[in-house]
Amino acid sequence: MATGPAPRQLSTGHEVTVPLTCRARLGGAVFAADWAPLRAALPADLTPLRFGARRGAVTVVGIDYRAVGSLEPYREFAVVVPVTAAGVAGMPTSLDGIGGYVVDLPVTTAPARALGDELWGFPKSVADIALDGTPDSFSVSLFDAGNRDVELSVAPGPTRARRVRQRLTAFSHLDDRLVRTPVDLDAEARVATTGDGVSLARGHGRYAAVLRDLGVRPRVYAQFVASHAEATLHPPERVD
Repeated sequence: MATGPAPRQLSTGHEVTVPLTCRARLGGAVFAADWAPLRAALPADLTPLRFGARRGAVTVVGIDYRAVGSLEPYREFAVVVPVTAAGVAGMPTSLDGIGGYVVDLPVTTAPARALGDELWGFPKSVADIALDGTPDSFSVSLFDAGNRDVELSVAPGPTRARRVRQRLTAFSHLDDRLVRTPVDLDAEARVATTGDGVSLARGHGRYAAVLRDLGVRPRVYAQFVASHAEATLHPPERVD
């Protein structure tokens, strides 16, 4: 695996350099989810973060990428489980082990699918995704076989936008090995810890089934909108 800036060529013929910096707008929410299906969906080395006695969480995010190296802009729908790689019964013993395990990551173009799948092992597929948003709200619709399958709308309200600068960790499988990818995020975000203004509609297709299988509940722990976000994805690191 690469450990520094290096050009990488995708199967689509596109060349990108890692670390890779992306610019986007995004919006999403953190939902309560049942512990048992979350535990079953994760590899043995990761544990869902606890948000209650029998609850974990699932983060659902729509992302409108405006600049990603040499690739054309594309859209993405992310389903991520907050996890710990260093904890006891879902309670972290080290901040270094906290991150998100990427469960599903449909995108709108083949090069975008190749980028995430080949370089970081993200479970990407190509789908039709529609986005709409303002500085105060965001909505994303995900289609399966021409039918609207998942629709998420968030509206944190007139909360003051604040600068968020944070290193995140994304867990995935690459070449059948669990890896972590450091992600540096720099965004102007509106965040609310209320479910007011959040709507999640699910159909009967394959993408809605992912959320049902994870035991996603209506309760919302947080919602957020970022009109301007920059993320730098570093080379993946093997989790021993």
